[in-house]
Amino acid sequence: MEKTWIHWLRAIFSELERGIFSPAFGCSAAATVAVLFLGSTSLWFPSEEALVSGLSWDYDWTMLDTGCKSEAFIFCLPLIAAFPAALSVLTDLRSGFIKSYLGRCGLRPYIVSKVILSAVSGGGSIFLGYMGAAGLMFMIYGPLEQTPPKAEVSLDMEALSQLLSGEETGLAVSGAAPGRWEAMWPQALVVFLAGALFAMLAAILGLLFGSRYMAFGGAFMVSYVLIILTERFLSGLYTLNPREWFRQEHYWEGGYMGCAGFLLELSVLMALGYGQIIFRKIMGGSRR
Repeated sequence: MEKTWIHWLRAIFSELERGIFSPAFGCSAAATVAVLFLGSTSLWFPSEEALVSGLSWDYDWTMLDTGCKSEAFIFCLPLIAAFPAALSVLTDLRSGFIKSYLGRCGLRPYIVSKVILSAVSGGGSIFLGYMGAAGLMFMIYGPLEQTPPKAEVSLDMEALSQLLSGEETGLAVSGAAPGRWEAMWPQALVVFLAGALFAMLAAILGLLFGSRYMAFGGAFMVSYVLIILTERFLSGLYTLNPREWFRQEHYWEGGYMGCAGFLLELSVLMALGYGQIIFRKIMGGSRR
């Protein structure tokens, strides 16, 4: 049993090592940084008045949020996510490498490792680029920002007497500024899951059609069609709109965390479907 787990882990980490340390992964992360900056061009050059008085304490977060909600990022996300590993299984099948590799690895570890590779490399490259853009924006604009306001608690005599007697009381808190990291992590989770979802979708389309062009452009086409359909004809299904995942223009239970839960469910279903398609492609090729 222990040897089986070691064998599985070795196959998974071998694939992850090839995917994460590949040039394609770094290019995807760099492209994400560039797109996030291009999506926030309106905030590149603050006004002189803002520079004299100091930028708002969350200017860098506002810039990152603007880039994440931009049309450039929403439409480029499926293309960037597909770049690291969309052709992984298709290349193995076409080159014949899979025949020798399955003899050493095994069918199930191979399928699981490829599914994990697609999700982690696609979502991870987008997430790394998102965090890289956040760091660069903070380094550039952080020194120009004002100090975050501190929370001020006002407590009158009546509230104090209620507090001392053990009764419930409401404290008036004003000026409290939520941390930028607390606001950023839920959005970063959505970014990762959206990247993983589109990466697996791109790999599925590439396998189904046996085409490199569908592997790289298929996820973009699906995303574009979903945006058009949900905004013009099926407005009630706004949860399937990729633009809505980042802009949150409609109600989401829990905000970004609720959206992340929805994307996690879609990613699990996509992973199961991707694994099944890999299995069918391998078994169908072995019968020929």
